[in-house]
Amino acid sequence: MAGRLLISAVAAASGGALLLFLAQPRLPVAESVFPPDRNGDLLRDDVGDMIAARFAGNAAAFAASSQLARAWQRAVRQTDPARLGPEVTQVRYAMSCVLGEQTLGKARVDAQTMLHFLDQLHARMFDTPARRQLWLQYERRASRIPHGETPLNPCRFDIAALAG
Repeated sequence: MAGRLLISAVAAASGGALLLFLAQPRLPVAESVFPPDRNGDLLRDDVGDMIAARFAGNAAAFAASSQLARAWQRAVRQTDPARLGPEVTQVRYAMSCVLGEQTLGKARVDAQTMLHFLDQLHARMFDTPARRQLWLQYERRASRIPHGETPLNPCRFDIAALAG
């Protein structure tokens, strides 16, 4: 009760500026928006399960899709704009990995089919207003980072060694 009286008094004295500050929507905290996973693969369990269900028996497509999902998740967690560049680069590499000829060949899907799956995966990962807000913030900041040169193998694994 005393706290409310104090806030009311300060708000009256400041012309309501404090109430406007308190009423501002708070940005979501990425760690609370993406809870830790139970199986240790650095992905939300439902996202990992979705990838596993789609690419059961296809290690190359599973690894590439998981790489992209992890990159998305790490990128939106990065709140320091000065440190966002490497995260954006990893998202771009992961996207190149998933849509690369080797991955598509081993997955036995065309680029359009893979893009459709990636749309579904993205929708699953960013399925709440707080998660979508984090993604939009990331997109705004990432759009200012210039594209670098993509390496010959943008995958974080040897795709040729994996079964497809």
